[in-house]
Amino acid sequence: MEQLDLERLHTELLDTVECQLCYNLLYKPLTTPCSHTFCRSCFSRSLDHSEKCPLCRSNLPSFAFFQEHPGNQLLTNLITTQVEDLYEARRISLEQEERDAYMSTSIFVCTLAFPGMPTVLHTFEPRYRLMIRRCLESGNPRTTTGPVPRVSPYGTMLQIKSVQMLPDGRSMLETVGSYRFRLLKKGSLDGYTVGRIENIDDLSPPEQADLEASASTAELVDVCMTFVATLRLGSAPWLLTRLNHTYGPMPEAHEVERLGYWIALIMPIGEHEKAKLLPICSSRLRLRLVVHWIEQLRQSSWWFSSGCNIA
Repeated sequence: MEQLDLERLHTELLDTVECQLCYNLLYKPLTTPCSHTFCRSCFSRSLDHSEKCPLCRSNLPSFAFFQEHPGNQLLTNLITTQVEDLYEARRISLEQEERDAYMSTSIFVCTLAFPGMPTVLHTFEPRYRLMIRRCLESGNPRTTTGPVPRVSPYGTMLQIKSVQMLPDGRSMLETVGSYRFRLLKKGSLDGYTVGRIENIDDLSPPEQADLEASASTAELVDVCMTFVATLRLGSAPWLLTRLNHTYGPMPEAHEVERLGYWIALIMPIGEHEKAKLLPICSSRLRLRLVVHWIEQLRQSSWWFSSGCNIA
């Protein structure tokens, strides 16, 4: 009789500590102001879509409130002492799910980015909120970007420098490009794009030197520097006054790799045209393409009209 009572008590306990979102044992339980309790990760996923309680539909505080909201320590202690083996199994299962999610590189299909160049990302869709959380929790806060509207076969790995979580759940991320990659295979995970990638490295210095015969890098750099000087004097209307705040100051003449990317970012041409720089493995050849764009602009007159200056 006593054994039956213990089994019934154990069954009732498991029913009590079951998450009503995933219907598994509560893991890192969090209790809302309306007194409902869920797994922290399950509740975060729910907040991505609605700021109402999943059970009673009461209005909840802002997304930012729950970022620092403590878990239900009393319930955590009860679970870990009474059903420790089940809680440990749940932990292992969730960690395996997260590892599986990280096996593919997250791809944020948005604006164009280049190595060494700053890029600001604005996330608001539920799928990207989840993606950014996973990137930050992985211990390796990186994501990739590809030009819109489709997933390009080439992209840039971004390192997340800072994240600002807004009260309504949106996020502003400051990132900087790390390296270029080729997308070998793509798929989908929880609504966002993932893929298997391959790094793209530039040619070695000896290989770059062999390309100097047609037009030296110094000559190409000079064309680019003259182009920017012309913009400063002519004040082209398409160049924003806050250019330095967006892309940073213009790289020096010896910073050939960054210079080509920087010039491309400020040019009034389509992003898919600029994306042609990504698969090129030579900084000199990238400059040649940039100079080609400059020559095309010089053949038109509208870009010389007066406008705003850059410093």
